[in-house]
Formats: sequence, C-alpha cells, structure tokens
Amino acid sequence: MVKLTSRPYLIYDGICNLCIGSVKILNILDKSGLIRFVPYQQLPTSARERYGLTKNMLQGRMHLILDNNSISSGSLAITEVCNLLTSFHFLCNLLKTKPAQLLYNWIAERRYRIFGCRDSCFIVATNRT
Repeated sequence: MVKLTSRPYLIYDGICNLCIGSVKILNILDKSGLIRFVPYQQLPTSARERYGLTKNMLQGRMHLILDNNSISSGSLAITEVCNLLTSFHFLCNLLKTKPAQLLYNWIAERRYRIFGCRDSCFIVATNRT
C-alpha cells in the first residue's frame, strides 16, 4: 500500500497503457518531485473513502488531490497538473473547455480498446521522496 503525503498526488489506472504513458511523461516534466503518482490499485481504502472515490470512478479517469484536499478529475486534473509542472498556463487551461472534457471522456471510455492494458499494475519509479 502506498502512504500518501501532503504534496499533490495524481491517481491513475496502473494497468492502462495510455495512463501509464501519460504518467511517464508527467514524471519526466516533474523535475522537482512535486507530484506523487499513485496507481488507483494501490490507493489506500481510507483515501478512497475520504474523497468518495469508487472503483468505477477510479477506473474512469485520473484524479488529482492537492495538499489543500481539493480534488480534480479527468481533464480538469490534467489541467491542474500541467499548471503545476509547466509555464504553459494558457495552453493548459484549454483542457478546461467543454470540448476537451468531452474528448477526455470519450477517450477514457475506450482507452483499453484503443491503447490496451497490462496484466499487472505499473508503479512510477522515482528517486524522489
């Protein structure tokens, strides 16, 4: 089980190839180790209960929990991550638009068929604490 820290953490599907690829890229961008990447398969039950995250919700989209305990999901979570990791705030904020949210949802519903999935959970390896 992963112990959650006070820094922001991004919850992703650890068997989804699209999610894993996205997290690998975000981890490279996160040079200062600002974000903790947690596969939902390793998310403690206490965190699931605290934020009202069901297995269905966790399988459906990424979630970002900030240190102020706010939570963003789907394209809004990706917007927040991009704003934290890059200086391209204008481009990041395009992910808040309704078309971006609809596209995110469309892809999320089909990601296993389009990108495939793994047999076992992928955990991001970092040298950061």
